[in-house]
Amino acid sequence: MSTDDPAEGKGDLFVALGLARALSRNGWGVRLWPMSRWHDPLPDADVVVSMIESFVPGGVAARTVLLGWVRNWTERWVELPFLAAFDGFLASSAATADEMRARYDGPVGVLPIGVDTDLFDGAAEAPRSVDIVTTANFWGAERELQGAIGSVSEHHRVDWYGQNAAHLDLPDGIVHRGSVPFEELPAVYGSAKLVLDDLIRPAKAFGNHNSRLFEALACGALPITNTSLGLAELGLAEVPSYGAETTLVEVVDGLLVDDAGREAVAGRLRAIVRDRHSYGARAESFEAFIAPVRAAGRRQRPDWLGWATEVRESLRTAEFALDETRSGLHAEQLRSRRLRSELDQTHARLNEVATRLRAIETHPVYRTLSKVARVAKPVPRPARKDAQGRPKSTE
Repeated sequence: MSTDDPAEGKGDLFVALGLARALSRNGWGVRLWPMSRWHDPLPDADVVVSMIESFVPGGVAARTVLLGWVRNWTERWVELPFLAAFDGFLASSAATADEMRARYDGPVGVLPIGVDTDLFDGAAEAPRSVDIVTTANFWGAERELQGAIGSVSEHHRVDWYGQNAAHLDLPDGIVHRGSVPFEELPAVYGSAKLVLDDLIRPAKAFGNHNSRLFEALACGALPITNTSLGLAELGLAEVPSYGAETTLVEVVDGLLVDDAGREAVAGRLRAIVRDRHSYGARAESFEAFIAPVRAAGRRQRPDWLGWATEVRESLRTAEFALDETRSGLHAEQLRSRRLRSELDQTHARLNEVATRLRAIETHPVYRTLSKVARVAKPVPRPARKDAQGRPKSTE
């Protein structure tokens, strides 16, 4: 996983915590192993679950079951040169599972992201006081939602929560409220009628849906996604989506004018999520998948994985430095765009002043006064002289 610091707002941490909590209730001992510790020797474990494709399992003991949980970046996972070292894979959608089976000859199951139904318990204001919210974080790459939300903000206010607000250039009508702690998200969703979801391109291609989908529904809000792919297999085909045929603003307008219809759909979907998609249900699916994998023999892991782990850590350090540089460059680009806008506004004002001056200069009254001023020359004053009749100095 990427981090063990909730303040960073990384979604994989909260996914890991949700499943870990449910497994703990079932008697498992669970330890989180963030990226900052990947260079340390791994503790002894029965099962290691890798949630990020950049983890190189060179330090996993030969007797330990090694699983990959492919929640995103499917195309990167299938290109790993050490796929055969894993004892099995879990995928967050059927499309991703099919892609894994085409590249990997071991056991592959489906385990979507879920929701902590104890935290996201459905408590809500009645009536809901906010029309539209989104909780999409910004990690440097422009999201599809940024392009689609402009037309929505022309007619509706949108409250946007998430990381890195300073790097977003948002249109009027969108109020960015910054990031909120994870435990406050139920209140955000609980007060909203609609929640705008946004799958990044690698997730959208395979229908790998976000935690936001399940969390919003568990709180009784209705999410709108940017793809319908993968919803039917979750039992959530009624979740509205937008795309090539229907714009986001059209979907939003239709839902906000039909309170009864919207609330009925949200109620049906909320019941499905709480029944099928809790992390308690995910823990049961995980245990059913892992049992035969544990009973089978471990796969052979090549010796060069240890060396690859060291190389990966060196590359990671370089990647962090590059990310910091990109972040600074993006901030400078935003600053440059703001300055360009201010300069364009200044030029426009100067052009307006110049136009008004030209109008004044061509006015008959101004031209007459100008001629009078040129004709009327001041009378020269006589030079002052001293007692001897010499001109006095003017210094």
